[in-house]
Formats: sequence, structure tokens, C-alpha cells
Amino acid sequence: MRASRRRAAAVLGLVFAGLLGFAYAEPVAVFEAWGALRLRLSGVSSRHVWAGPYRLHYLEAGAGPPLVLVHGLGSSATQDWGRLIGPLSGRLHVFAPDLPGFGESERPPGADYSIPMQVEAVRDFMTAVGLGQARVAGLSMGGWVACRLAGSHPEMVERLLVVDAAGMRPDGPAIPAEALLPRDEEGVRRLVAVVRHKAPVPPSFVARDILEHRRREEWIVRRALESMAAGRDWLNGTLGRADMPVLVVWGKQDALIPVAYAAGLAAEFPRAELTVLDGCGHVPMADCPGAFDRAVIPFLSAGAGAP
Repeated sequence: MRASRRRAAAVLGLVFAGLLGFAYAEPVAVFEAWGALRLRLSGVSSRHVWAGPYRLHYLEAGAGPPLVLVHGLGSSATQDWGRLIGPLSGRLHVFAPDLPGFGESERPPGADYSIPMQVEAVRDFMTAVGLGQARVAGLSMGGWVACRLAGSHPEMVERLLVVDAAGMRPDGPAIPAEALLPRDEEGVRRLVAVVRHKAPVPPSFVARDILEHRRREEWIVRRALESMAAGRDWLNGTLGRADMPVLVVWGKQDALIPVAYAAGLAAEFPRAELTVLDGCGHVPMADCPGAFDRAVIPFLSAGAGAP
């Protein structure tokens, strides 16, 4: 009996050591797997659909008025919106697609990954899942995409939330877009510092794995940034038809897209409210989740009934 127990303990020890070794070698994969498991255990479904020419991955949960969540550049639905899908799905039917080039969606090699391309991808996605109209929320580049959708197809957007959105002509403080293309571990730490306010400094083994993942997708991010920099798709003067209720939320300490751009974006809409969250950076849902939830959940779920 004792020998059997020793063998079992030895096997468990080897398994545990193997898991620790994998976590050290592939921390990003472990983090992503853990996030996917948490979503699955909370009742969030992971699906794929053909949206126009692209096969897109998306997350879905809940029932009620539909809500489409659009993630930012170099990110995914799980990374940007995963924490909020559960709370929102108590009143809303939540759809969170991975845009072409990101997350688990396909990466077409010939695409330009421009804002117009991503707007069409969101339109095609809504059509593919049977949504003629939905509440729409977007973060960063996803906010740019959501604004453009609301401005060009207002009949598809019931109400709009934009969070630290890109897309206004950069006539104000400089936007350090080069930080999105790290070249070494120190560049990864600069990226984290630009995107998050007072974020923990990633240790070397984590920074190294993040760098490897970013390098694999650098061509997509670079192609998207080049399209943005061409200046054909700025939001200035394009949102007059977006007359739905709009909430613009910004982190006061956003080091990527400074809060100085917030009022100008809000003024582009016929009726928009602006909320600035102190103590938050470019991703306020991660930096200050309590304040963010209090600001946006009532807006997104307005008229949706009791949870």
C-alpha cells in the first residue's frame, strides 16, 4: 500500500512539475486557456460563423436585447470583454466577435485590416447571426469601428458605447502608436505601461512570451496601423447621422489615446454623454472595473428588464 502511495505521489509530482514547466514556457497560452475555461464554466458559448468572406469566432451568452462587443487592435473578444460578458448576459443577448486577423478568427493574408474592412466584417457578422439592429460597444480601435458603423448605418445601432476610442484626427497630444509594435522585452513593458494604468511589470518569462506572440501577429497590426495613418477614415465630421443614445467613456490617465480627444469625439454625435474615469488608463474595464461597470452597465442594459 505504501509503495502504491509513493508511486502515486511521484506521478502527481511529475504532472505538477510538467504543468509548472509549461506555465513557465507558455504563460500566454495558460492565461488564454484559463480565460476560455472561466467563460465556458459561466455559460458563455464559443462559436464560429461565416460573416461575408471571413470565418469569424465569437462568444455568445444570455437572452434579451442584443449587444455586440467590438475589441481593440491586437486583442480579442475574450481579452477585452471577457470579464463583462457574464454580468451583461443577465439582461442582454451578448455577442462578442473576434475581428478578422485576431483572436480565433481567420487571418486572410491579402487583407488590409483597415477600418472599413472591419466595419464591413461587423455588419456581415450581425447579418450572419440574425441581428438587424443591436446595442454596440467598442474599445479603442473597436470604438473607431463601432463609431463608423453608427455613422454610416445608424439603423443598425440602437445605442452606442465607445471606450477610449481611436479615430479622431490626431491634432492634439501625440499618440504613441509605435508602442504597439514591441521589439524586445523592454518594449513589451513599455506597451503594458501605455495600455494599462499602474499595471504590474511583467517578469522576464512573461514578457518574452508576450513578445513572441506579438511578433507572430505584427504584420497584421502594422498593416492596420498603416491604413489608419493614411488618414482616409478619420471620424471627424462623419457622425452626424448617429442620433442614437451614445455614451463616451475615457480613462483619465490613458497614455495611448489621451483624454484630450474625448470631448471632441463626444461633440461629433448629435446626443452623447461623456464620462471620464479617474485612476484608469486605456483599458478602464481592467484598471478600474467597479467604476467602469457602474458607468456602462446601466447604459447598455437600459430598458432590458430585470436581471
